Parts: sequence; C-alpha cells; structure tokens
Amino acid sequence: MTAISSLFDLLYAARYHILLLVGGWISWQQWTSYQRLTHFKGPTLAAFSSLWMASAVGSKKMYLKLYDISLRYGELTRAAPNILLTGDPDLIQRMNAARSPYTKSNWYAGQRAEADRHNLFSTKDEEEHTRRRAQMAVGYSGKEIDGLEGLINNHVLALVNLIRRKYITTGSDLRPFDLALRASFFTMDVITDISFGQTWGCLDTDSDVADWFKTQETVMPAAIQISTIPWLAKLLRIPFVGKMVMPSDKDEKGAGKLLGIAKSIVEKRFATKGHEDWRDMMGSFIRRGVTKEEAVTEAGLQIVAGADTTATTIRATALYVITNPSVYRKLQSEIDSFHPQNTIISDKEATSLLYLIATIKEGLRMWPPTTGLLSKVVPPAGDTFKGCFIPGGTEIGISFWALERNKEIFGEDAGLFRPERWLEANENRLENMERTLGLVFGSGKYSCLGKNIAWMELGKVIFNLFKNFEFTLIDPSHPWNSRNVGLWLQKEMFVKVTDRVHTT
Repeated sequence: MTAISSLFDLLYAARYHILLLVGGWISWQQWTSYQRLTHFKGPTLAAFSSLWMASAVGSKKMYLKLYDISLRYGELTRAAPNILLTGDPDLIQRMNAARSPYTKSNWYAGQRAEADRHNLFSTKDEEEHTRRRAQMAVGYSGKEIDGLEGLINNHVLALVNLIRRKYITTGSDLRPFDLALRASFFTMDVITDISFGQTWGCLDTDSDVADWFKTQETVMPAAIQISTIPWLAKLLRIPFVGKMVMPSDKDEKGAGKLLGIAKSIVEKRFATKGHEDWRDMMGSFIRRGVTKEEAVTEAGLQIVAGADTTATTIRATALYVITNPSVYRKLQSEIDSFHPQNTIISDKEATSLLYLIATIKEGLRMWPPTTGLLSKVVPPAGDTFKGCFIPGGTEIGISFWALERNKEIFGEDAGLFRPERWLEANENRLENMERTLGLVFGSGKYSCLGKNIAWMELGKVIFNLFKNFEFTLIDPSHPWNSRNVGLWLQKEMFVKVTDRVHTT
C-alpha cells in the first residue's frame, strides 16, 4: 500500500506537468495533421477538429452538410483534420478497384453490430474481407435461393393485401397510410425470409415487431456519430466498453432481439442433419465455409444492407412520383398498358418496362439510400490524382449528393427529378450515367453483393403499388419525417390511398 500511495502522491505532484505533456502531445498531433492537408480547402473548424463532422451527423442532415461544403470548396474538400471529401466518380472507382492499394478506414470498424466480432462490411482486414466476400457472393446474388422470386412475390402480395384490407379511403372515411413505415415492413420481411428461412412478420401483424425500427432511431445515429470521432471510435473498440453499449443477443427488443433470434435460427440450422444442403442464403454461406459465429454476425448486416437501403429507395421514388404529376401519368400509363402473366409482375417483365426502370433509377439517383462517408485510406506513399498529390494515410470519404447531382454527368438539370434523362441520353452519356449511379451500390472489391435482389424488389413493388392504388400526400407541406445520419431514418409519410378502377 505504501508503494501505491507513494505513486499516487508522485502523480498528483506532477499533475500539471502530465497535463502539459498530454495537452502538448494532442496539440502536436492536431498541428501535424493540419499541416499535412493545408493545401485543401474546407470549413475552418474541420482543419483542426472532428467536431465539424460530428455536428454534421448530429444535425440529422449530414447529406446536405457534406453537399454544401463540396459545392463551396470544390473537389477534395477538407471535412476533418485527416478526411477529404470527394464526389468524383473516377476517384471513387480508383479507390474501390480490385487491386487498389487504398484500404478501409476506421469509419468502417464503427459499423459492426456486435462488440467482439466484425461483419463483412465492418472488417478492415483486406484478406479477411476478400475471404468473406468469396464465401458470401453467391448467396447474396440469390442464385442458390430456391424460389427467390416467388418469395419476393409473396411479400409484395402481402403488402398489397394489407393496404386493401386496412387502408383504403372511401369518401370522407380517411385512413392515413404511413408508406414509409410499411416500406420498411416489406423489405424487412423479404430479407429475413430469404436470409433465415422465416419472415420477421411485420406485414402479417402490421407492426414494428420487437421495436426494431424504433430502436434504430437511437442506435443508428449514435453508432455513426461515434465512428466520425476518432478517439470515441477507438474507445468503442475496447472489448469491455463495446459490450456495455452495443446490442446483445440477450436484449428483449431492437437490434439485440434480432441478433438473439438469428443466433437461435443459426444454432438450430447447424444442429440439423444436412443443413449445408438447404437452398437459401444461409445454406449458401455454410457450404462455403461460413462458421456458426460468422453467420450470426452477418445477420445484422443483412438487415441493414438488405432492408433499410431498399426501403429508402421505395419511399423516395414513390414520393417523387406522387409529387410530379407528369411522371405519375406516364408511369401509370406504361403500367396500365402492360399485362403481366401473373398477379405479381416477374423480374424479367419489370426490366422490360423502360419508363418504370428509368423512374426507379432517377429515384435512386435523387435520393441515394446511403450517405455515409465510406472513407478509404490513401496508401502510405501517397497518391496523385488529376495532378493533385494526396499524402499517405489521408482518409477520403464520399459526398453521394455531390456525386449523383454532378451536372457534367447528368446535365444542367441534375437537381431535377426527370426519368426521361435515362431514355434521352446518347450512348456515351448513358454509359457514364449508369457508371455513376452504380456507385451507390459501391464498386470493385467493395461492391454491394445483394444489388440484384434489391433491383428485383424495386421493380416488383413500384409496379404493383402504382398499378393497384392511387396515392395522395395528406400534407404536401410536410410529406415525411426524414432524418439522415449516413443512413436514413424515415417515417410518417402519410398518404391517402384509393383503389384504382381499371377499364379494359
């Protein structure tokens, strides 16, 4: 005890010197970081502190904050002491290329769902990332999911039936329908069905099962904000700290509840004889060596990547259509002139409808479903891009609003929702537009593995919603409650729904 007391006495006596040393070290770190990127413009605070970025996330309008500084300061804007921001498709593809020396930044590590395990998205280890992609690529593509299209059809039909059963307005009997929330119900049920072999049950119960979406409103902003502040992100990587604040499979609600259910499903699957032969997404993963622990870890990623982003595109596309009468008329005209072979349009049929696909592409472009930084680290030797040298170790994030509103690529009216641009563009421009839009799904070694399933859902649900119903915003001055923290938190998109009368 005497030795410990003496140590504390010594530390106390030297407290001012210690504070001075710590303060000096922090100041030196900030100064050297500032000096490395002084030739890049940006907000003054961003050059010295991560507080500007943290405040952008905290504002719930991160996408606009990043877009604003991209417009104000130009390409490669400084958004934090060691973070630059780009909306250049060439640079983004350069960073994501299969043999690119760029690597994932610490931002990714903050996106894991469990305290002690990384998923495919959050892992920074390039070899591990490559290994897992190889294991999961076929499963995410849907090629080994028997009856994939039929499963999606069932949920489209469930959504249509739910609307018809509970939310059709007749006369003055207004029955407000929250299209934003039910879009989430639809995509959640789809992804859980094709991932685990059982649906989450949101559409059947017309409810937020286990408060998943309610929990996301608090969990998601906190997780992404922490990932933008380096010292907080490092703190969360300490195992016992992470376990205190991150979801657990013992939780009764929200993300933890889902992890618990996924763990139970996975354990039952691995205990079943012949489980590796099942023709679903999990079976595909298992056949390629995914362990029981890894299968549970990937569950959270499957939900966010497969449900949240697709739901955002459904909402945004529907909103833009509803608020643009000419687009609404053209879309419904094409829909009404086409007669699918079955109740729910097939994927092949949907992709043949040019205006439908152009409308979805335009909705995806105008409202990218993810706006997180997705920052990559410049290789140690640095990189020179279009004549500009970028020091090694610098992180480069993406402004998706700047990327998808690039006037050189999409035209002077890039800020306007106009599906016709996809039908009018010449071959060269269309190729450039397609390439840039595709970056919403990533590219190269970081491309989204499930984008084909997402496109299948989008074509089917947009066609069948506008084929069966008329939608009118109840309050055009406040169409929805939409907040952004890198992903979207959207609700209260209340519409009046009436059944359409089809004439033959």
